[in-house]
Amino acid sequence: MNRVSATLIILLLVLAGCKTTEKTTTDADESPSTETENEPIFDVDPEVVEAYLAEEMDEFDRLLFENRSQLSDRFASVEHDMPDLFLKDVVQEEKVVDQYAGFRVQLLSTRSVAEADSTKDNFRVWADQHIQGYSPEAYVTFRQPYYKVRVGDFRDQQKANNFSRMVKDEYPAAWVVHDRIEPNFLPADTTQIEFVNQ
Repeated sequence: MNRVSATLIILLLVLAGCKTTEKTTTDADESPSTETENEPIFDVDPEVVEAYLAEEMDEFDRLLFENRSQLSDRFASVEHDMPDLFLKDVVQEEKVVDQYAGFRVQLLSTRSVAEADSTKDNFRVWADQHIQGYSPEAYVTFRQPYYKVRVGDFRDQQKANNFSRMVKDEYPAAWVVHDRIEPNFLPADTTQIEFVNQ
């Protein structure tokens, strides 16, 4: 008995679900204008409309139009509230170049201030005799516990490497380091720097 009643209930639910949802009009007073609301006013061939639109579009829009989905987008008419901050054009800031960033050639690192000062003085004398086209400055800096003797001011690392090779005969421990430089003392043209043997 339970099976028969369960089958009847399921059958009634299936029949109720299959009931039509379309409204039928039997009243004579209802106007037929509701049936023609979605019909276009002018009958225009869809191919003519597409050809006209294709002529008016640029290449990107034409590509999108030709590859569009035939399904209607139910979210096409939804307007999103976008804060004005996000609608502004992005302004690219120019990269700020630090004019004091560059390279120097380190000749010596020592704990003795006297040794650092004498190396600085000796380099100036040596540079005046052996280097033409550039008069490099010599600097003594202190970073505990070492005094460092560094020479030259170069913005480009390759130019500093070339200068380092020139002084390696006299100062074999010379190597290029990243340092703060004096822009006023940059060599005008490193190709004019010549090493003179005496």
